[in-house]
Amino acid sequence: MKTSPFSKSMLTVLAIGAVIGGFAVANLQQIVPSVQAGPETPAARVISSISAENMTALRNLDESFASLAEFVSPSVVHIKSEGNGGADVFGRRVGRTGGVGTGVIFRPDGWIITNDHVVNGFDKVTVVLADGREFSGQVRRAEESDLAVIKIEAKDLPAANFGDSNKVRPGQFAMAVGSPFGLDNTVTIGHISALNRENSIPDPRLPGGARYYPDLIQTDAPINQGNSGGPLVNIEGQIVGINSAIISSTGGSNGIGFAIPSNLARFLAETLIEKGKVERGAMGLIPSNLKPYERQKQNLDGGAVVEEIPNNSPAAMAGIKKGDILVRVGTFPIKNQMDVRLAMYRYAPGQSVEVELIRGGEKKTIKVTLADPKKLDRGSPNPTPAPNKSDDGEDSPFQDFPNIPGWNFGPRTNPTPERDVPPIREGQARLGIQMDSLTAERRKEFGIPANIEGVVVIAVEPGSVAERLGIETGTVIQQLGDKKIKSPQDVSDVMKGLKWGDRTRISYGKFTTNSQMQQTTDVEFR
Repeated sequence: MKTSPFSKSMLTVLAIGAVIGGFAVANLQQIVPSVQAGPETPAARVISSISAENMTALRNLDESFASLAEFVSPSVVHIKSEGNGGADVFGRRVGRTGGVGTGVIFRPDGWIITNDHVVNGFDKVTVVLADGREFSGQVRRAEESDLAVIKIEAKDLPAANFGDSNKVRPGQFAMAVGSPFGLDNTVTIGHISALNRENSIPDPRLPGGARYYPDLIQTDAPINQGNSGGPLVNIEGQIVGINSAIISSTGGSNGIGFAIPSNLARFLAETLIEKGKVERGAMGLIPSNLKPYERQKQNLDGGAVVEEIPNNSPAAMAGIKKGDILVRVGTFPIKNQMDVRLAMYRYAPGQSVEVELIRGGEKKTIKVTLADPKKLDRGSPNPTPAPNKSDDGEDSPFQDFPNIPGWNFGPRTNPTPERDVPPIREGQARLGIQMDSLTAERRKEFGIPANIEGVVVIAVEPGSVAERLGIETGTVIQQLGDKKIKSPQDVSDVMKGLKWGDRTRISYGKFTTNSQMQQTTDVEFR
């Protein structure tokens, strides 16, 4: 078990953090003096308005964050996913696809945790360790919860320490480590912004068409594409979340990121390792957290209120009603709505469990026979599902999903080609690629002849517009709209004028000395 080398020093540093923070804003130009030209090295400047004691604390804070990054980084891995392609939304055959993401070492014997959307739908997954070694991995998935584990044949790996996400508080420091845009070993620092966020994010690769997240940690530590599956870390060097999604209109970080709590990630990982898959029962209800005034009124320190319950669900037929407060499911006490969902992973469909609840101030115990969540009747006329909730109540999305503008997460494309269907995303459109100029090195790497002009694709985001077109690494983009492409900036300039739902022409292809395959097609940004 690793022990953080800096946690004690952080206590002293945080005690005077307000003083240092106020000083840093007021005296930024003094802290970072301008570089002076001249033949001699300028003498060190003394910051007269800061005491020696506060300067020592500032250095300690700086050293603590650097030590935290050094402590955590060996446990963070880079993940490369490759697929053989398939059919695009128009039924056309597409070529090989690829993507990048992040993972964290869960066990020393080669088990890695990542997001399901990093590995879902790909034929080959490669794990790159911090020391540069590469291993082919075997994947086990909990797709509804967007968690997966990867097994590699390696021993004595530096496993990460997982903390208790129930103890996370808004305002605490947080560090995200990962491979944004394929740039591995990247560290960003921020805070825990909020807790208990929930939402549904469309993903056409799943049978239900989306993923439902019932309990997310919100952070302002910058998270970008490629950070998915990486750790959100506290100042003790403990993993408190698995970074999974951001809100963004541009594809870059706007300071609102989300992580799956470490307690859920750890539970699902252990289940996948032990059983090979995740099974659960379902009561067929939607739980929500009790508000503070409700807890005070009922004289409770926890519980989950039944927000919605279809008449034909197992829970309703057993006698549970809307407004009931669940305080125990089986042998598991209920402190919040997440406890209800986690309890369902402990029982299989067909099992009967006792549910203790409070109704009208009185305790009742009702036995419920759990159903298979995939077989629940979703056509009940009562009640009408509320947006962003799961109709079986335990981690499964409704059939109908609201428009969620700004969410940038994995494949969020509309699989129907009809043009009268509005785009599910808003704001500036994105191709979902990383690109580079056709330098001599890139031409040699991909075998691109000297007479070919354009930009070369070096990475493709899973589920992106580019992936649907069959664009892959080594593809050369030559024209976008009416503009001949000669540099990455040309692509960026054109994309600035395009919004989700727009259409334009694109010319691209694979070019080698022995083969040249080019195509021009209309692309609709959905």
